[in-house]
Amino acid sequence: MEITSFYRCFMVLLIYFGCQGCLEEERAALLQIKDSMNISESFGFSNWYGEECCDWDGVECDPSRTRIHKILFYQLRDQRNIEVEPWFPNATLFAQFKDLQLLELPGNQIGGFLSTHAFKKLKHLRKLNLRDNSIQNGSNFCWGKYLSLYNLDLSGNKLQGNLPDCFINSCLGNMNSLRLLDLSNNQFNGFFPSLIISNLTNIESLILSSNEFQGMISLCVFANLSRLSEFDISFNHLDVETEMMSPSCSPSFKQSILSLSGCSVKKISPWMLHNITSELWLSGNNLTGPFISNFQNITSKLTLLDISDNFLHVTLLEDINLNFPELRHLDLSNNSFNGNLPIFFSDQLQTLDLLDNQFQGGIPHGMTSNMSFVYLRLSRNNLTGDLFPKNSSLPNLRWIYLNNNHLSGIFPYALTKSMELGIIDIQNNDLSDSTPSGNRFGGQIPVQVCQMRDLHVLDLSENDFSGDIPHCVDNVSSWLDSSYGGYLPVDSWNKIALTTKGSRYIFKGSILPYIRGIDVSCNRLRGKIPIQMTLLKGIHFLNVSNNLLTVGLVSLSAFDVAFNNLSGMIPQRVQFAIFSNDSYLGNADLCGLPLSTKCNDGAETPPV
Repeated sequence: MEITSFYRCFMVLLIYFGCQGCLEEERAALLQIKDSMNISESFGFSNWYGEECCDWDGVECDPSRTRIHKILFYQLRDQRNIEVEPWFPNATLFAQFKDLQLLELPGNQIGGFLSTHAFKKLKHLRKLNLRDNSIQNGSNFCWGKYLSLYNLDLSGNKLQGNLPDCFINSCLGNMNSLRLLDLSNNQFNGFFPSLIISNLTNIESLILSSNEFQGMISLCVFANLSRLSEFDISFNHLDVETEMMSPSCSPSFKQSILSLSGCSVKKISPWMLHNITSELWLSGNNLTGPFISNFQNITSKLTLLDISDNFLHVTLLEDINLNFPELRHLDLSNNSFNGNLPIFFSDQLQTLDLLDNQFQGGIPHGMTSNMSFVYLRLSRNNLTGDLFPKNSSLPNLRWIYLNNNHLSGIFPYALTKSMELGIIDIQNNDLSDSTPSGNRFGGQIPVQVCQMRDLHVLDLSENDFSGDIPHCVDNVSSWLDSSYGGYLPVDSWNKIALTTKGSRYIFKGSILPYIRGIDVSCNRLRGKIPIQMTLLKGIHFLNVSNNLLTVGLVSLSAFDVAFNNLSGMIPQRVQFAIFSNDSYLGNADLCGLPLSTKCNDGAETPPV
């Protein structure tokens, strides 16, 4: 009987606490914060109604559903193509959430806070994320000494000048608790805050890149930070000494990520290859001389190595995979490496960038039978021989750049088996129209290109292709509809160079998935421009100039049919009238707008 009574009481208490709902003062504070943001409910507050605020978007409560633990407003005020005034939240509203542990307000165009002293009441706050806002004054964070933050992310703001004294002594005053500090992509300047680094005894991730810090520093300043896993001071105005000059300076950690790009580093120290277990970023430094020959006996656990934009040279070892057996991303671009390409790379290698070096000879079969390659760029070298051997296999390939070499032969059959290709750039080589033999293609663009449904950009310009443009181009899903996604990775390596209307454009970053185009200019293509090209509503660039084409063209932003054999009247649609005269140069018998040449004294003349 007593057990039954206890059970009933327990259930009553459970129902009571489960149904109590969020506190009225916290619910009211949420509504005031929402009103101060001055945006439409469609941008994140569509379910903000009723009494139970624990169910509202961007809000999370404790297990009893009475106290709010987390507020997460991601880019609610980042409205595309709409000018939004800076937001200056009142800190007293956030101070109403006594048990708040996590506050994330990234990308909301915050210009600063009112009544910042109120933040010191948030005794349980452990994570503060204000990245990608417009905060300029570091004194907004002078209340930090009252808290024990674990994570502080202020990256991508407009914080400037020296680190304010109050920011150092107050916000970072209680340093022992910090695990993550990200101040990257601001405008801090002055001497590098070495003292701060040495006092961050529990820091695991320290990111200070893309500021204006100055001076010469030694990596000894963080040698005793035993928990440090990620350290990034790239792209400041620093001279970084990587040598550990004494035993007391020897690093006491197995660091995961070290980023020293643009830090005037002059030497790769052996400890880097021993102690860094995942990613080493050293691009844009002053590294000179031979590279791996100094570390032949080292076996590194690195999965990513970026030493691009340096002054390294010498021939790479043929069995470089023995030094880096776990490597997945390797960037050696913009150096002076020479000799033949290495025969062996790690079987796990997914990204290889050798752009702008002096490699010569052919592409080794070991490279073209790599089952893991997703991204391959060998552009601007002195490579010769066939583009790809007949029995090559790169089924995972999504990006390939082989342009500006001396490769010969025919369009590679192997690429037609890479069904997930998004970018093909083999312009400016010596591809010919040799006679077909067996399963190999001759000078025509193979119809198998149309099987690559995810293809975003096809660049075959400046070669020697002949014959017709394939009529099956409307089979490529991503060219038919600009809303078709497909898969197109975005990372620091990916970029597209397209030439149209006499100008060269470089696209990279987050815009890449939205760029689609075809460039077959400067070949010997003949016949008519296929009517199927009029169905390609998803492409933005089409360049068929400098061929021997004779007519046929709708969401194009760039269009170039210069120097062909087109004649007759340019189609009088708004789409075609917006392009400049340069788009139609070298077609003497074309007439109609936008050209000044009239068609038969103004009479409509159908295109031939």
